[in-house]
Amino acid sequence: MRSLVLRAARDLFDERGYEQVSTREIAGRAGVTQALVFRHFTTKANLFVEAAYRPFYDFIADYVRHWSERGHGIGSPEQDTLDFVGGLYTLLLNNHKLLLTLPGGPSSGSNELRVRAHAFLQEALDDLEREIKTELAVQGTQIADVALAVRFTVSLVYGATVLDEVLYPAGRQRPSRQHVIEEMAGFVLRGARYAGSDARPAEPQA
Repeated sequence: MRSLVLRAARDLFDERGYEQVSTREIAGRAGVTQALVFRHFTTKANLFVEAAYRPFYDFIADYVRHWSERGHGIGSPEQDTLDFVGGLYTLLLNNHKLLLTLPGGPSSGSNELRVRAHAFLQEALDDLEREIKTELAVQGTQIADVALAVRFTVSLVYGATVLDEVLYPAGRQRPSRQHVIEEMAGFVLRGARYAGSDARPAEPQA
């Protein structure tokens, strides 16, 4: 039943966004009663967060769990970054329609929705941040600010997905998905390495 409600909610939020969809409509499309929807999700805000953000949360959780089980200091930063960027980019592309509702969802919805969405996402990002800090400590590698590096990376992939049709309009040659993934991963690695180095840009001459 839960999966039916989430699928119905995701489809309806895809179509019309958070504000224009009622829990009654979601229940009707799922073929259940509205009471059952509230029994499982309590509020519409909780339902939206589960429908919109759960795939992202699960991706982060699976990535962190795999990394932890494999052991730290074993893989290469290049492959780890490529796997993360590629997996996240593919996930977000596959949920592209719902992505377009997210910037206007938590920001324009109720305070409950904003609080719930922020807490849900921060938990996933904090878990990823802790895992990366452990990996860097084992490798003896430093970057300037792990918390920002994690969030910049997610922002880069999210932005590239949301702006996909603007960046690659119809009629122009489009790079392959793999090429985009490789370039984004390289961009992340080069930025992190620069930030963690002792090198600083030269001061402009007076």
